[in-house]
Parts: sequence; C-alpha cells; structure tokens
Amino acid sequence: MRNRIRVFVVAAVLAGGGMLGGCLGQDKPTVPSVLEMQIYNSNEAGYEKIEEGAYEEALPFLNKAIEYVYELDPSLKDLKQEVKRSELIDSPFSNISWAYYELGDYAKGLDYIEKSLLILPNTDEEYVNQGNLLSGLHRNEEALASYKQAIALNSQSANAYYGLGLVSYEEGDYEEALAQFKKYLDLVPSDTDAAEMVIDSLLALERDEKAVKFADSFFKKYEDSYDGYMIKGYMLEATAEHDEIEQFYKQAGEKFPDLPEAQLKLGELYYGNGDYDSAADHFNRLLNKFPDEPEVYTWLIWTASAQGDLDQAETVYAKSPDMPEIHNAMGNAYLDQGLYIESVPYFERAIKLAPAAETGYIYKLKALDWGKRYYQCVEFGQKLDDLAFADPDIPWYIGQCQLELENDEEAIPYFEQAVSLNPEDYESLSQIAYAYLLLGDDAKAKEYSDRALKIYDEDSTALYVQSSLEENREPLGERIRQFFLDNYLYRNNGDQLERALEKLKQPGLSIEQIGRVINNAKLADDRFTFAIYGDAYDQMTAAQDETITYKEKENQYYFAFDSFTGTTDDQFIRLLDRIPNPGDKTLVIDLRGNGGGLSYSANAMLDVLLPDLVTSTIIYQDGYTSSYYSDASHTEFKKIYIFVDENTASAAELLTLGLKTYLNNVTVVGRDTFGKGVGQVVFEDKRNRIMVYVVNHYWNVKQNNIMNAHIKPDIYVKGNKLDDFMRAVK
Repeated sequence: MRNRIRVFVVAAVLAGGGMLGGCLGQDKPTVPSVLEMQIYNSNEAGYEKIEEGAYEEALPFLNKAIEYVYELDPSLKDLKQEVKRSELIDSPFSNISWAYYELGDYAKGLDYIEKSLLILPNTDEEYVNQGNLLSGLHRNEEALASYKQAIALNSQSANAYYGLGLVSYEEGDYEEALAQFKKYLDLVPSDTDAAEMVIDSLLALERDEKAVKFADSFFKKYEDSYDGYMIKGYMLEATAEHDEIEQFYKQAGEKFPDLPEAQLKLGELYYGNGDYDSAADHFNRLLNKFPDEPEVYTWLIWTASAQGDLDQAETVYAKSPDMPEIHNAMGNAYLDQGLYIESVPYFERAIKLAPAAETGYIYKLKALDWGKRYYQCVEFGQKLDDLAFADPDIPWYIGQCQLELENDEEAIPYFEQAVSLNPEDYESLSQIAYAYLLLGDDAKAKEYSDRALKIYDEDSTALYVQSSLEENREPLGERIRQFFLDNYLYRNNGDQLERALEKLKQPGLSIEQIGRVINNAKLADDRFTFAIYGDAYDQMTAAQDETITYKEKENQYYFAFDSFTGTTDDQFIRLLDRIPNPGDKTLVIDLRGNGGGLSYSANAMLDVLLPDLVTSTIIYQDGYTSSYYSDASHTEFKKIYIFVDENTASAAELLTLGLKTYLNNVTVVGRDTFGKGVGQVVFEDKRNRIMVYVVNHYWNVKQNNIMNAHIKPDIYVKGNKLDDFMRAVK
C-alpha cells in the first residue's frame, strides 16, 4: 500500500468582477458595450457555479467570458508583459484559475493566474490563488513567495497566512507554520481547521502542554458552539486515554443532540479502537435519528465491513441515498474482503455521480491492480490520459499495471507524471529506476534510484536496483555463474557444479559459449534448465504475447497454452473476463505439450479460478518455503475440462493439480503427465539477448507433489487430435 502524504486545501475567494465601463483604459466610465455585457454575464454565471461547488460546470461560462475578452481586446491573447485593464477584463482569468485549482488541474490553473497577474492592478487574492496552485504543484518555494506578495499588498490577507502555514508545515518548518496559523487565527479566530493546525504544529514541536493549553482556551471561548468541542476532542484524541475521550464525546452528544457531526464522533471513536459492535450499535441508533445523513450510512458500511459482514453492509447500502461517498464505501467493503473485481461496479457508480472527484478513479484502478486485471487497468487508465488529476496515485497505479504487463517503457511516463504531482514520491522514482533497469539503461536506473534513496534511504525497490547495478558491472558470464549457483535446485554435488561453471569466469565469452556451459553443467535429465539466446531469444520474446489459442463454440470456451511466460496469466484473465455468465459455461484448458514455465503465472491463473486459499507451496533447496494465495474474488464455471499428455509438465501440472484438488467440477482428460513438480526462475539480459531458465524449487498443492508420480487423467484418450479430446467434453 502506498504511503499517503497529507494534503491541505486552501481556496482563495475571488471577486466576480464589477460591471464597469471604460475597461480599455478610457478616462471616464461609459455605457457598457455589448461585448462588455457578455463578458460580465458569462463571468458572473461561472462565478456562481464556483460558489455552488460546480467547478466543471463553471468552465464553459468562464471560457466564454475569456473569448469575449479576446474579441474585445485581441492584444491580450498573446500577452507577455504587464498591461493596465479593468477588473472586468481581469476577473475571468482569476476565476477560471480558481476553478482549475478546485478540479486539481494546477498546471492549467497556473497558466491562467499568471495571465491574470499580467493584467494590472493585482490583488492579494490573485497572489493567494497563485500560491495555492504552486503549492499544489509542490513548488513550495515559489508558493511561499506568492503568499508573501499577497501580504505585501494586504497585511490582512488571512488566506495568505493560512497558505504560508500549510507550506511551512509540509516543509517541516513547524515553528514558522505555528506563527502563520496564529496570525491567521488573529483574523479568523473561530476557524477550526487552523486551530487543528496549531495543535499539530505544537505537537510536532513536542510542546504538548502548550497544545493542551491552546485547546482548552479555544474550548472555553467557543464552548457554546460545536467548534469548541471539535478542537477539544481533536486534542484529546492525540493525548488522552480512551475513557476520557469517550466521556467527552458523550458530553458533546448530549449538548448538541440534533447535530449529526457531534453525534457521529462517539461511533468514530469506537470504530477507531476496533470496538465494532459498539460502533454498529451507535451508528444504528443514529440512523433512526438522522435517516437522511449520508455519513451515518457510510460509517455503518465501514463498520459492517470491519466485522466481515458483507451481507449487513449490503443491507445498509440498499437503503442508503445515491451518493458517491456511499458507493465508494461499499466498493471498499468488497475490497476489504478480497473481492476486488466485485468492488469495481460500485466505484464506477461513484465516478458517474462525481466525475470530477478523483477518489472513485483511484479506487477503481486499485481494485483492477489488486485483482490482477492489468489489461483492464491500463485500458481504463489510457481513457484518463486527457484528464488532469492532482493525486499521484492515479498515474502510479496505471504505471504499476504497465510494469506487470512487462510494458516497461510505457510505464515510465506514468510514474514520471506521479513524480511531477509529488516530487517526494520515492515509490514512483524507484519504479522508474526499476523500469530502466529492466530496459538495460543502467545510467537512468542509477539516477532515479539515487533520487528515491535521497528521499527514503530504505526503499526496497531502489536498494534492489542499486544492488543489481553493482552486479551488472561484472562480466556476463560471471553474473550467470553466480545466478546459477544461487538458484539451481539440484546442486547436491556443489563442488562438481562449481567446476562445471568455472568456465564462465573466462573473459570475452560469447552467448553461444555461455549456453554450452549451462547445458553441460545441469543434470543430464533436467530438461527444464536451459539457455535461450540470439535468434531464439528474439523469437521467444516476440512470441510472449501469443502463448494462448482461444476459441468459442456455443457454451464451450477453449484455451490452449504453449507455455507459462510472464504475461500468459494476464492474457488468460483478459479473455476470461469477456465470457458472459461463466457460471453457465464450460471451460476447456488444453495443456498438451506444455512443458511449463513460470510458477507465478500458473498460480496467478489459479488465483482467478479458485476462492480464498493457498494455491501452492514453494520449497527451495535449503528447505525454506513460501506460499501463493488466491483471494476471495474468483470466476466460477459450470464445468472445467483439462487436456493433458505425457509432455504436460511443471507449471502446467501445477495448474492442473491445483484445479483438480480444490474444485469438484474438474475433469482431467488425456494421458499421464510428465511428473515434474518443479518450477523455474529466469535470468535475462536484454542487451546481450540471452535468457537462462533455472529449476530452483519444488512445489506442492496441499501435501501433494507429483515429482516422478504423474497426474492421472479421469478419462484416457489415445489419439493426439483435438477432436479425440473434445469428445470427452459434455
């Protein structure tokens, strides 16, 4: 799960723009022209939409106002230097920048506010708006300068002090943040957001007593309003024991019986402490009192999910209002239960209701990523390419899905977009480094891993990249030699293996020579350890996305797999999701002649077909084990047939045994399988066009391993034609 960075939002309130004549610099006011009236009316309509929070709807009006401005004064279209104009001309640019800020398109908003600032005279609100946009782009130094310019114009600019406080806090300058929030509170003394930030700043400075004193003072000043209780409760949650906080929120609830937010706090406290039964009781009582309050439904859904009671969550959801936050809550209830794909429709409903809100997009991308629907994730993400988002999680998930599909080059721009939205996003920097490592660009891999480690020196991906770069400095033969020694399962006679691999230490070996050394070093009967290089490497990598044959006939869906590569499972899942009503259909999996491949790929396919369980256990040469798991989300078929023969081996046998062991509707058709319960890892060097597959583990399904034991079919078939096997399918 990605680390969250706290984001503070400040919206500058901009004027709608007065209806003044003489907008082009005339000495005396005049009767407004038709164009001036059109500018005024369009700008006012857009401003009203902003005030309503309908930012997307504001844009057409404000864009139309700007068109009229350019028609009235064409010189402003390519404005490069300061000019003097009236507020009527200036205001549409300010307002549209505000709308884009609220929509999270900080770059576009900045373009408009910078044009607005070229149209004199300027106001403190414009500089505050510029500061907000620069802060959204994490250009904090420039944001601070903008806020200070606002204060220079107006020492009473409350929003400028607030902006200074937020940026200072984000930069870790808590002393300065504290000073600026106090100045803001001198101007807006009852603002609870600023009061919370004062408490946060004092706690960050380890001045707990002063934080308590401040909260007590605020509470006494506003004890007749809920604002006072809110700040006192905020302080208690940071410093007090559960019983004291509980008693205080009960007191708040008694004082403000008709205020939903005051009533909710006690249930939120129970939920936060893991007392879900008490939370459920409390929220259910509130539902009777506040049947139209969306937050009550949201908390009830969250609570039912925490209790593992998805049916109860659905019961609450069924009677809840049609609101995006409730759809997102229900989707997250499914996510929490491992039902990733089942969560997607709820997030889609949230997106439909609130297309400008980023939350639904983030959750849908997360569900597709966690549910291994990488193709769907990328396809959905590409539809969002033309939209502007402020949250780096959106491009991060798209980039992550591209990486899973081995689209390393395509992943990089998405991670770069995430970094542009948050320059401190070390996870995206390390993923860029990893992608460049896979692409063989060591210089870029080092650059980005260095940047990631400068922000967080324990990032595991960046450290892995740096370790790999160290290894890459070794000659190719030495790297393959070490990889083989570290991973080869059958190294009972270690001295003999080391002698056989000694030749790899020789400098200047060709890939053909390396391949011969590998073939001579492995056990004679080990057909699953081999090297692929040169033209064979090119053919294999080119064919990796074509490992599946897929056919449909009435209610039968046929898949044939040549091998298990890094994307075989993704191709399978992509096609599987297109099958309508699979519970009424027959799935046919043809593994004849499939000698195996990557255990991960076979386990990923088991994941999509099996419920929540351990799909297989991997056993390494040193006796250590690890397990693959399937989640609760899975696709069920009426019947499953698996075709096997004497050449079905390794990962193909793993898929067969996994399905046969855990499902009661699976029929295995054909002949005894090869009987090789092992799996491989792969060394790849793209620059030298070589891959080395090395057997490095046994695998079990439950307690069963078919090493030299074979999987015996339920129905034997002598012939080799597909029709011979299809006759068994009913």
